[in-house]
Amino acid sequence: MQVELKPLLLKGVIKEVTEVGVRIGVNGRMGVLSLPLRLIYTDKPLEVGQECEFYLSYVNVI
Repeated sequence: MQVELKPLLLKGVIKEVTEVGVRIGVNGRMGVLSLPLRLIYTDKPLEVGQECEFYLSYVNVI
């Protein structure tokens, strides 16, 4: 199936920060992302309640 993948800019709020990762609540009741710290790019120390944004696309199974 050929589908053009177009990443969408989404926003969220950090819900939890641990030694190994963060949990981000996606705005619009879209769910929660759990990401390792190596995927987070920032110069600021991470804190609960900070707003963030990220790109999300469909998954293409090959």
